[in-house]
Amino acid sequence: KEQLKLSTLITPELIKGILRCGHKMLISGSSKAGKSFLLMELCIALAEGIPWLGFPCKKSRVLYVNLEIDPASCINRFLRIYDALKVPKKHMDDIVIWNLRGKALPLDKLVGKLVHRSKGQQFNAIIIDPIYKVITGDENSADQMANFCNQFDKRCTELGCAVIYCHHHSKGS
Repeated sequence: KEQLKLSTLITPELIKGILRCGHKMLISGSSKAGKSFLLMELCIALAEGIPWLGFPCKKSRVLYVNLEIDPASCINRFLRIYDALKVPKKHMDDIVIWNLRGKALPLDKLVGKLVHRSKGQQFNAIIIDPIYKVITGDENSADQMANFCNQFDKRCTELGCAVIYCHHHSKGS
């Protein structure tokens, strides 16, 4: 019988104690709570190999899928966050932005394009901001959300990277 060593099953940590390659992470909060800014800070922390929210990050290559703001505003936000954090822009090229505002597809159709775009790019993390633009099905249905999440698991495994996405709580009280 073939024996597996525990060390061969452990994937590298991207965010110490929080996230490993091949895993997924969700950032959730109310509308306009600052989730996109938080994710952009995470992109910078990963690209530069600096702490995020006090957690050490592994120097990484990141694909940021921007589904919400126009390309110029997105780049401007990244530059302003770098400046606000007083972080030198040494590895800014390790943040690749895929602007899809107004071009979003349902996740089941976007997945193939995402895999194709990511192949050979050696991304450690893919950040999708926000997922409500690509959700298929009823987000209140456990079966449909399980199917949605399984697609993320498959992508994480196929690409060997982490997938991080944000979602906002429904509006109102």
